[in-house]
Amino acid sequence: MFRKSKFLGITLAVATLSCALATVTCAQTTNAPSGKPGDTKIYGADFFANKNPQTAYDMVNLLPGFTFSAGDPTIRGYAEAAGNVLIDGERVSDKQFTLDTVLQHIPADQVDHIEVIEGGRPGLEMLGQTVVANVARKKVANDKIIVTLSNAVFSNGRNTPGGTIELTKHWSGGRTLSGALSASQYVELAEGDGLDVTGDLEGNVVNRTSVTSSAGGLNTYTYAAFSAPAWRGMLSINGSVSRTDYTYQEQDNTAFPAPTSDHLFEHLGGPLGGELQDELGVHFSRKLGEKWTSETVGLVDVMGQTYSSVLSGPGLNEQFCEREHVGESLGRTNFRFAANHNFTAEFSAEGTYNWLNTTSTYSYNATPIPLPNAAATVTELRDQLTANLIWSARKSVELEVGAGVEDSRIASQADANQSKVLNYVKPRLVLTLAPNPANHLRFRVEHEVSQLNFTDFVASSSLDTGSIRSGNTNIVPQQDWVLEGLYEHHFWSEGDLMLTYRHYFLADVLDRVPVYSVSDPSDVFDGAGNIGNGSEDEAIASLTIPLDRLGMKRAQFKLSAVQQWSEATDPTTGVLRPISGLNPLEYSVNLHQDLPRWHANWGGAFLTPCYASSTVKGCTETTYRFDEIDVYRATPTINAFAEFRPWKGILLHLEGDNLLQQHYDRDIISYAGPRNGFPVSSIDDRRLTSFASVLFSIRKEF
Repeated sequence: MFRKSKFLGITLAVATLSCALATVTCAQTTNAPSGKPGDTKIYGADFFANKNPQTAYDMVNLLPGFTFSAGDPTIRGYAEAAGNVLIDGERVSDKQFTLDTVLQHIPADQVDHIEVIEGGRPGLEMLGQTVVANVARKKVANDKIIVTLSNAVFSNGRNTPGGTIELTKHWSGGRTLSGALSASQYVELAEGDGLDVTGDLEGNVVNRTSVTSSAGGLNTYTYAAFSAPAWRGMLSINGSVSRTDYTYQEQDNTAFPAPTSDHLFEHLGGPLGGELQDELGVHFSRKLGEKWTSETVGLVDVMGQTYSSVLSGPGLNEQFCEREHVGESLGRTNFRFAANHNFTAEFSAEGTYNWLNTTSTYSYNATPIPLPNAAATVTELRDQLTANLIWSARKSVELEVGAGVEDSRIASQADANQSKVLNYVKPRLVLTLAPNPANHLRFRVEHEVSQLNFTDFVASSSLDTGSIRSGNTNIVPQQDWVLEGLYEHHFWSEGDLMLTYRHYFLADVLDRVPVYSVSDPSDVFDGAGNIGNGSEDEAIASLTIPLDRLGMKRAQFKLSAVQQWSEATDPTTGVLRPISGLNPLEYSVNLHQDLPRWHANWGGAFLTPCYASSTVKGCTETTYRFDEIDVYRATPTINAFAEFRPWKGILLHLEGDNLLQQHYDRDIISYAGPRNGFPVSSIDDRRLTSFASVLFSIRKEF
C-alpha cells in the first residue's frame, strides 16, 4: 500500500508540474507534428548541436518524450520482442548484442537525423510498437576508427580496465563495413560486505556471520556488419563472437554460536575457458514496385558454457556442476503494402527452432544426490503467420488491427519424455487519437504469449541460500490479454509528459512450484511451473523538461517511473499473493547539461538498480517457494559524469558510479516443510553494502 501511494504521489506531482508548464505559450518547432497520428517528428543536427552526444545511443536518450526500450525478450516472436529503435528503417538482426550496445557503436557524426514516429507510417514496420525512433545514418559519411581505453577503480581496491576498437568503412555504391573488438573486466554490483544473521521464530539469534563477497569477470567480443546493395535491394550480414568469464567468491566467518568459516566459489567456464556465444545474421530488403516492400531475416545463435559452484567448510562440501549447450535458428519474411498515405497492410511468416542440452550433478559431502531432470534435452519448433492493417480514418484518428496465429511443438527428454503441441491466436487492436498537436491518446488491446525460458526446464543451484532448484519440463508459455491506455502531452519546444497504464489478464502464470523426484517421491525441490490465472497492473510516468526557460541553459531534465502490482493464487497455500520476481517500483531521475563554452557537458542520475534492466542481480523483488519466501531489497543510488573535449577527436570522460554505495538486503524466511502446514523455522537476514567506483576513459577518433 505504501509503494502504491508513493507512485501515485509521483504521478500527481508530474501531472501538476506539466499543467503549470502548459500555461506558458507553446513554441512549436518546425519538426513538431501536425496532430495527425503517424506524423513524424524529425530531430536533426540543429537539435543536437548544443548537446554534444557522442553516439546514437546518447542521441536517442536526448529525444523529448521518448523512453528507450531495448526490447522484451520474454515475449514470443521476433518482431514482438523488438525494441523501439530502428536503424535506417530496419531492425538490427542481432540478438546477442542488445539494442543499446548496437547504438553505442554508431558515432553521432554518422547520424543524419532521428525520426520519432507515432502510430505508424506507410512502408515502415513498427515492430509492434506504438512509437519508434528511426536513426537515419548519413548516406555519405567519413571512414572512422575509434579507440577507447578505460579503467574503473572501486572503493574496495578492485580495478576493471577495458579497451575497444571500432571501425566504420565506406565504399562507393553504398557498401559499408562496421565492426568492433572489445575486452574489459567487470564487477557485479549486487555483492559486497556485510552481516548475515539467522534467527528463530521467537527472535533469538541462531547464527551471526560476517560476509565478504565479490563477483565479476572478463568479457570479450568482436562483431562485424557489412551492408551493400544487392539484387535491387539492400543486403546486410552481421556476425559476432563473445566470451565471458564469471567468478563469484564469498567468505563467511561465523562468530556465533561457535567460530567457524565457510567459503563459496562459483565459476562460469566452458569452451576456450568461458561462456562462448556465436551468432550469424542476414537481413535483406527491397522494393517490389511502387507499393510493395519485402524484408527477410535469418538468424543462427549458438552458446555453450560450463558452470560450477562449491560450498566448503568444516565437515561440509557441496558441489553443483552444469554443462549446457543452447541454440536458436530463425527465419522471417515480411511483406508491406502501402496503398496510399491512409492505408497500409503487412503480412509476415516466421519459423523458429530452439534447442537445449544440459547435464547437472549435485553432491553433498561426496555423496551424489539425484536431481529431477538433471539431464535434459528440450526442443521447440514454432511457426507464426501475422497480418496487420493500419488505417488513418481522418487526420486525428488512426486504427491498427492485426492478428497472429502461432503453432509450436515442444519436446523434452528428461526423467519423463514429453511432447506437446500448442496453438495460440494473438489479435491486436490499437487506436490512436490526436485532437491537436499537443495531445495524443492511444488505446491498445492485445493477446500476448511469453517466451519460454529453457533454463526453467533444468536444475540450478543456490548454495548461498542452502538450496538446489529443480528443472521442470511440464511448462507452457504464460499468456495475457493486455489493456493499455496512454496519454501524451507536448509542451514548450522540447517538453513532453507521457502517462501509461496497463492491465494484464494472465493465464498459465509462470511462478514457483514443488517438483518431486521420480527416483524418490519423498524428495521435493523448488522449480518453475505454471500456477493458473492471475492479474498484473503497470503504471508508467515519463517527463522531459528543457530547463532553458527555468534559467539553466542547454539543460534537460528527465524523469521515468514504473510501478507494478500483481496477484495470483499461491499453489502451496491457496491464497492470493503477488507474482514472484516482479519489481514493484523502478525509477530514474536524470539531469544533463551541455557547456559549449568549455567544450564540456555533465550529467547525473538518481535511480534504482534495476531501472535499466530487470535481468541484473539486485532487483527489489519477492520469490514465493513452497517451503520458503525470498525477499530482496536494493536501495537507489547516484551516478554522475563529466566529459571534456580538449581537442578535436579526443574525448575525456570521468564517471562516478554507485556513489551512495547501494545496500542489498536479503531475507530468507524458511519453513519446516510446505508453507501450508508447517511453521517458520528460521529467518536469515543478510545486509550487504556494495562499492562505489570512479571510471576514467579516453576516446580518440582517427
